[in-house]
Amino acid sequence: MKKAIFTSLISASLLFASCDYVSNPYPEKNANISDTATCLTVSFPVVTSHIKKLLIEDYTGHTCPNCPRAARALDTFQTQHPGRVIILSVHAGNDFAAPSPGFEGTTPNDFTEDFRTTVSNTYDAFFKCSTSGLPILLENRKEYNSVDLTHLKRYFNLTTDAIPYLAESSSVDLQINLNYDATSRKVCCAIRDSFLTAVNGNFKMAVLLIQDSLVADQKDIDHGLVPNYVFNNMLRDAITPTGAWGETLVTGGAVSGLTQIRHFAYTLPDSFNNITCVPKNCKIVAFIYNTATWEIIQAEEASIP
Repeated sequence: MKKAIFTSLISASLLFASCDYVSNPYPEKNANISDTATCLTVSFPVVTSHIKKLLIEDYTGHTCPNCPRAARALDTFQTQHPGRVIILSVHAGNDFAAPSPGFEGTTPNDFTEDFRTTVSNTYDAFFKCSTSGLPILLENRKEYNSVDLTHLKRYFNLTTDAIPYLAESSSVDLQINLNYDATSRKVCCAIRDSFLTAVNGNFKMAVLLIQDSLVADQKDIDHGLVPNYVFNNMLRDAITPTGAWGETLVTGGAVSGLTQIRHFAYTLPDSFNNITCVPKNCKIVAFIYNTATWEIIQAEEASIP
């Protein structure tokens, strides 16, 4: 049975990417490749109202006592700004995210999960998050500086740091159209980007898989050792075949009105690191960023039906 879902800015194992207007500039690197020939034909509506969304990456770990406070602060912030904020939970590093059987006197069967992924390790190593002490936030990856690390933010400064970003205007419209085959577990993803203003520079688009409602152990400074903590927005994999850093979108700049549609096909695995992948709890997150500054200029998400 096939289902379809659409989202716009107004409101693993098999992988391939294609583009309606620009061919994939990189050869496929993922050995598990499918094509998009069997995916449904999709269309995108004309959008007249555009909102720039804020992607907040929450670098976290299950033995990090302050990380649940950051997650709760982000949930509150997202609720206060509906339709404006996308959260990406990234389990990273060896200090707080590594499996820790028997952590602080628990049984050998507790704290055994490893929620880290190749993608999360890639981001963590580049942005130097876990080595700076968790929890750490990235807010549209603004203010990147590899020396001063000014891009690293703290949850208790969330309102001061992030509110100004919500007032920024959007330079690109980003829409996601998904359909899902429950029998094959194949997700077909069409993503349309349309530049609303002319921009200079080189830009890429990354597409990620995230998962909600994962239940496991968590150290919580306010509640102690929580055996049934619910993890949401957890980064699971990259949908873009080139991995974490995504596909080249434009080189040298884009004129206002430039529009492209890219297609991806991805078969959901039964599990990641022996942790069950439940399709109804999964979402797709796409974002466009400047390759010189790493700043994200637009993001969007859609749930797999």
